[in-house]
Formats: sequence, structure tokens, C-alpha cells
Amino acid sequence: MNDQIGPYAVSFWWVVGLALVLVVPLKNPTARKWALAGINLSIFILVMTNGPRAAIVQVLGVFLLAVLARIFLWLCAGRFGKVSLALGGTVILTLFLDHKLPWLGASLGLAPINPLLTAIGFSYVALRVIEVARGVYERRHPPPDLASTINYLFPFHMLAAGPIQAYDEFAAQPSIPQPLSTSESLAAMERIASGVFKKYVLGQGIQQLLLTGFHARGPYMFLEMQLTYIWLYLDFSAYSDIAVGIGRLIGVATPENFNRPYLARNVIDFWERWHISLSMFIRRNIFFPIQIALMRRTDSRAPLLVASFSFIVSFLVCGLWHQISWVWVAWGLLQAAGLITCTCHRVLLLKWLGRKGLNRYMANPWIHLAAIVLTFEFAVVAVTIQTFPFQELTWPTIYLQ
Repeated sequence: MNDQIGPYAVSFWWVVGLALVLVVPLKNPTARKWALAGINLSIFILVMTNGPRAAIVQVLGVFLLAVLARIFLWLCAGRFGKVSLALGGTVILTLFLDHKLPWLGASLGLAPINPLLTAIGFSYVALRVIEVARGVYERRHPPPDLASTINYLFPFHMLAAGPIQAYDEFAAQPSIPQPLSTSESLAAMERIASGVFKKYVLGQGIQQLLLTGFHARGPYMFLEMQLTYIWLYLDFSAYSDIAVGIGRLIGVATPENFNRPYLARNVIDFWERWHISLSMFIRRNIFFPIQIALMRRTDSRAPLLVASFSFIVSFLVCGLWHQISWVWVAWGLLQAAGLITCTCHRVLLLKWLGRKGLNRYMANPWIHLAAIVLTFEFAVVAVTIQTFPFQELTWPTIYLQ
């Protein structure tokens, strides 16, 4: 998460103020679109602390990336769309590797642009480029103009930690949103306040008073595992609450990213509640394409095997998207194993109990409670894998680099 351009930097709120004053009152679609593009670029001016020259260089760099993305999308819609998509995908992958593995970028001569990739949160930008490129290539949308490209790729209120807006949703939003009523404006501000409270009161309270970075041992380590999951949820969902609230105020569609994941009854349900925009991206752009392609090849004879393979590939990619290390490979395999287990469990229950028996099983409150507890502990283990300081153990940790 990029706190430098996120809602915990004072300059971020200056940008929010500019958006409310300069963008919201505009009624001309073109003027509003370009004003919002200017606001989205201005975040990179206000967060720079190395002087005006560095700020100008960074904004020009972001603008150049947007121009290149615009050209790429235009080519994807053309006669050589497949070639353009392949070449553009190679460039995106190279920049992503430079962003995640600076030593590799340095060996390729890309080290000078790594600070820019870090500043814009390239992990999220790369997914947005893939999202819009696929929509353009499949002729579901025309290539966006330059202002729309900037607004989709670099929305200032979503840069820090997402969410990853689907391009279908972005393209469908009205050019001039309906004015908010007083109650809607108050609800949006309440959502922002809720995010700030989660971060600074609940999240920081748990982090500073109860977490030790897993240096405690014995029973407290088990308790810290639970608290770390709760802290991560509060911290991450706080970003999303603030982004959704600001999006409502300035009239920019901003997807929900969390829906009480601690109440999920299985891992499939969990991923429909946790980082929803990322799980939907994985479903649209990785899981379904792999599943459909394999089902066609196998003539639909092994749907469970196909789904299992699709889960493994999808969450290995998801893990490596977070960080290129063996820790995140293990995390991805764990998530895939959980999803495969849930899928097999449901298939077996349906076979043994029948449809009516399965409905009774699902409606049993004690089974429901036990499922929630088990899923919660599964999420706790996954978060522990993410956050445990493996590098401090006496046995060596091997990274993919």
C-alpha cells in the first residue's frame, strides 16, 4: 500500500478539496473529464518532497505512461490487435518485474523508472491496463481518449490500495453524475470517517498495543495470529471505505472491496467478500478464460479437474502479483487448496445428500457457525504466511531472485 499518495498523507486531502471545488460543479462532460484528469495528475505534484523539479519530472512521467497506454489501446483495437496485445503484454510484464524485482530492472537498465512505478502503484495500474486492453481487443469498448485513460489508470483516491475498478463499470458511469442529496453527502462523509476510525483508532490500537511482529511465543503467538488478521482487515478495509466515500462525493464510481469477510462460511465465500475487486479481476481475466479453454479441449469430461487446475494457476499468479517470493507461492497454493477443497466438498455433499439434503445441511445453524470458525482460522493462517518474519528464522528463506 502506498501511504505516500494515500489518505494518510496531508497532501492527499488537498487533492480531495481540489476535486470537490473544481470537478464537482462542472456540467460540461469534456471539461469535467479533463478537470478530473488534471486532479488525478496533481496528486503526483503535491506528494513530491524533493522540490518542484522532481514533481514536474514525475508528473511528466505519469503523463507519458498514459500517452503510451493510449497508443497501446488504440493499436489493440486495430488490424494488428493480437500482435499489439502480445507486445504490450510483454512490456507490462517487464515493467511489473522491474517494479517487484528492482535488481532485475537494474540489470535491464530500467532502474531510473522504478521510483515512478512505485509512486503510481504499478501493481494496480498494470491490472487496470490489462482490464481495459482486453475490453478494447474484444470490441466490447472503443479505445478511451487520453483524459479517460488517465482517469481510469490513475484515479487518485484508489491508487494507494485499490480497489481495481472493472473497465465495464468505468465506461458505464454517466459523464455527468446526478448531484448528491444532503443525506447521500452525509452518508459519503460518514463512510470516510468510518475508514479513518478503523485505521487510526481500531487498527493502530491493535497494532501498537497488541502486536509484537510474531516475536512472542507460546499461547500469545496463537492470539497474535488472530489479532493480525483482524488488524489487516481493519487497515485494508479502511483504505477502501475512504476511497468509496470520496468516490461518491466527487461522482466517480468506486467499487466495494469488502463485505464482512470474517462471516464467510467457506473459502469460496471468503473470496467473494475479501478484496472483492481483485477476486473479480482474477475470475474475469484468469480463472474463466483458463476454465473455458480447458473445458473445450477436454470436451467437458473433467469439470472438477479443470476447475482445480484453474484455481491453482489463478492463485499462483495472484500470490506472485503481491510479491515474487516463495512465501507468496505458498500463500497462493494454500488459497488454491482451500478453494479446491470447498468445491470437492460441495460436490460430494450433493452426491451423498441430494439437493434437499444439501439445503438442510446448509441451513443448519451449528454447521454454519462451525464453517465460519474454520474459514476464519484458514484466513488467519493465510495472513500469518503473509506477515510472519520468515527472514528472522535460523533456517534460510529462499526467494525467487
